[in-house]
Amino acid sequence: MSNDGLGSWSTLNASLEDNGAENETDLLTPQDGFDHELSPYRIADILISISILLISIFGLMGNGTVIWFLGFCMKRNPFTTFILHLAVADLGALMSLSCCSIMRILSLFSFLPLYSNLFVVFDCLLFFMYNTGQYLLTAISIDRCVSVVFPLWHRCHRPPHFSTLVCATIWIISFLLTVIGMILFIFNILLYTIFYHLLMNAILCLPLMTVSTLVLFIKLYFRSQQRKKGKALTAILLALLFFLFLAFPLTCISLIRFFTPHIDYNVEFFAISVGLLCSCLNSSINPLIYFLIGRNKRARSRESMKVILQRLFKEEENCREKREVSVQTQM
Repeated sequence: MSNDGLGSWSTLNASLEDNGAENETDLLTPQDGFDHELSPYRIADILISISILLISIFGLMGNGTVIWFLGFCMKRNPFTTFILHLAVADLGALMSLSCCSIMRILSLFSFLPLYSNLFVVFDCLLFFMYNTGQYLLTAISIDRCVSVVFPLWHRCHRPPHFSTLVCATIWIISFLLTVIGMILFIFNILLYTIFYHLLMNAILCLPLMTVSTLVLFIKLYFRSQQRKKGKALTAILLALLFFLFLAFPLTCISLIRFFTPHIDYNVEFFAISVGLLCSCLNSSINPLIYFLIGRNKRARSRESMKVILQRLFKEEENCREKREVSVQTQM
């Protein structure tokens, strides 16, 4: 089985292993030219690997800063709990991507065997973190949508530790699904487990996230009374939009290649690499969104990230409290 880290989930396709066993040939044969000649695909592979590595460095710094301030320097509320766990998932995904990129670059220059168990380890970790981030964003989108459409019900009937409970449940479910899927694949009990997992994610998460994003967009920009809401809602809306445009392409590419098993290896590998690059951008962009939306444009002095995050999420909490008071007054 191919364990090409940057190819990631394409390496976990059982059909490759079966085809290699039937033909009694080395799986390296189809891509010998790709790995040993300076072809355009190899050059693109090197450039994408380097780009992923560089973007991951900035993403790790940004998400690490968000985790530090939200986890240890600020008082948490139900909303920031979701953001904290999302930053942890993005941090884990970026760590996996950066490690796979380093190993891929080393393998291209023959400093590391192309097929290594380390690739599989980081592939599984990436798959776990990618799914967790996807589930967390789906939960965040639904939570924000309910808070906007039914503000009083969301404020008064929401359990105190609901966010923490949801985040813990998502981590457990994502971990169990990843482990079960890998065990079924390793023992050939159920082939194409990655495909079924991705298909389930697309069927469940994509519609929910799309509908929630549309509702938030309409409520935020097409109703004048909603334009006075906090900046945190705008930040979440942007995060959802970037996720739909940057993260889901990797799922779509993986599903498409399942239905086109005879596609050229170089084209397939390049498509997966582009999908991983988009996913890397998505995991790195959220801290930048928080910074740009939360900063005070009129401030002459440079503000710290802690001040920006406090303004961003404190403003959303204040807006929720004012909204509750106004609704209760009307009643």
